[in-house]
Amino acid sequence: MKQFKERILFPLSHPLRLLFFYLAAPPLLIAIVLAYAVENTAITKSNWSFNHTDIQRAKIIISNTALETQQTIQLSEKDLNIALSYLLNYYIHSTSKITVEKEQLQFKISLLLSKNPFGNYLNFSFNLTKNAGYPVINTLQIGAIKIADEFAGLIVENIIKYTPLKEYYILAAQHIRALQIHPKGLTISYITPDDINLKATLSLNNKSYQSVLFYQQKITTIIAQHNPKWRLSLAELLQPLFKHAYQRSSISNAISENRAILIAISTYVNKSEIQAIIPFDISPETQRQYPASLYRRTDMAKHFMASAALAATGAASLANFLGQEKEITDAKQGSGFSFIDLAGDRAGLRFGKTAIASTVQARLLQERMAEIKDYTAFMPEVRDLPENMNNRVFKQQFESVYSAKYQAMLKKIDHRIAQLPIYQ
Repeated sequence: MKQFKERILFPLSHPLRLLFFYLAAPPLLIAIVLAYAVENTAITKSNWSFNHTDIQRAKIIISNTALETQQTIQLSEKDLNIALSYLLNYYIHSTSKITVEKEQLQFKISLLLSKNPFGNYLNFSFNLTKNAGYPVINTLQIGAIKIADEFAGLIVENIIKYTPLKEYYILAAQHIRALQIHPKGLTISYITPDDINLKATLSLNNKSYQSVLFYQQKITTIIAQHNPKWRLSLAELLQPLFKHAYQRSSISNAISENRAILIAISTYVNKSEIQAIIPFDISPETQRQYPASLYRRTDMAKHFMASAALAATGAASLANFLGQEKEITDAKQGSGFSFIDLAGDRAGLRFGKTAIASTVQARLLQERMAEIKDYTAFMPEVRDLPENMNNRVFKQQFESVYSAKYQAMLKKIDHRIAQLPIYQ
């Protein structure tokens, strides 16, 4: 201890030496990291020999037009390799290899560096798997440095964002609807412009339109009779409307009636927020407007109904995408990321899917909803979940939407929803 004080602490007590220490420490740390990350040999050599046809295929895969013209794209192992190799070598000389193994993709990439004292190649490898519908990166290794799985996805994501690959990453990440890894390669489903512009693509036939009007009239009656001293529970709208549906519909039209209910209620609960998506511009004409709520929260009711209406009109993937994106945006510049609101989205998704799952399911949901006592029948208790997290706090606690912690939270929410008898 005495030697430590004499050799280390005492010399640093001088202000100039202390300043030198702080100036030298970061470069020294970087040098140590580079010494372990950079190597003299490449970890992979590309076994693919590309012809003109392969190059054209690679351009199609990574071009913007692929998302605009195709809703689903099938990529073989060779497709993946020629696309990655073409994209990387456009910016830096490299070798890469993707191997499809069971339900994961194994990446090995070697980037050739300019002449430097550390080595010739920056090598890194990782696996891409799927967890709860989302792509997950694990077993990341950069040179001799092994990265913990909890940080692998976040590190790769941030590396990409600070390279010329950023535009391709954003394009893919914001438009992927579903990802399926199989022995033959990869199947990617995209959210197309037609999905987003549902107002132009969805249409209601005259009979369905009349059903929406019928349920909107019922909403007007409910609002007129509501006691203004009390909050308007979302169950006060859903329960009587499903009771009417059970009485007026049959097994043959139960699905269309359920869809009409969810559209009608959402035009009241969300009003202008839903008008950009619902294929008509009408809302119930009510003398008063009482915000609907779940657990005394109007935002949760809005999330629930918007997701339920989208799911019932065949846009469940879009609803899931929009719900998560809204929370990410709120974390950066709004009220903060809220797993409570996200739970409202996911419960609404489950409700909307159940409402149109099959004629039998649609009819059964009508019967069950006609008998509910309150909103706990379709929305579990979620007020104990984290919320109001700004971007810094969210990253500290959950790293990213690809992390194991985030996926575990989604599983926790989905488990609570699935436990409700109405979804069983």
